[in-house]
Amino acid sequence: MQLHGAFTALTLLLAATVMLPHAVQAYEFDMVFQTKCIMEDVGEHEEVQGNYYAYQREGAGQAVPIDARFEDPQGVLVFEKQGSATGEFSFISNGEGEYKLCFTAKDYHTAQGTRIKMKWSTGVEAHDWQAVAKKDNLNVIQVEMRRLEQVVQTIHLELQNIRRKEERMRDINESTNNRVAWFNVIVALICIALAAWQLWYLNKVYG
Repeated sequence: MQLHGAFTALTLLLAATVMLPHAVQAYEFDMVFQTKCIMEDVGEHEEVQGNYYAYQREGAGQAVPIDARFEDPQGVLVFEKQGSATGEFSFISNGEGEYKLCFTAKDYHTAQGTRIKMKWSTGVEAHDWQAVAKKDNLNVIQVEMRRLEQVVQTIHLELQNIRRKEERMRDINESTNNRVAWFNVIVALICIALAAWQLWYLNKVYG
């Protein structure tokens, strides 16, 4: 019975996770320029976790100290670390939008030979479920059920966000349609006025 419950929980978790957008992003890239930025859309009140490591592209992967700066959509600083090849960040987003993480090398020459490996997790994937299990003394099934509950809540929030975006787009479309309609009316009135003026002018000249 316990195995059946575990199988059911895992099946539901897998089904819910498939519906969820990919919440774990792994990157590995060359800096090329002195400053390199990574941007990602994050939902409101969403947990964000990640880490990075900067190293030389050639030369046995020697660590390279860099500066890291993480900003929210309004440009407010949420994480900063200077002069370190590694770093970890963790925070709860204050609002929905595009969050930006920028890495800066000490100079252009250093950036040319620097590669960065990083991981960026949001939502359910950013949560430390092992810590939850130890804290609340939960077994595997209970942890997976907690995780499933969190996944369902995340999907619900995503659907609400999509609905709000659709409402905003509908309002924009309606506003645009109204402006286009008024513009057409004004153009028609101008054309009528010009036609009337031409008739008056022709009657005055040749009448």
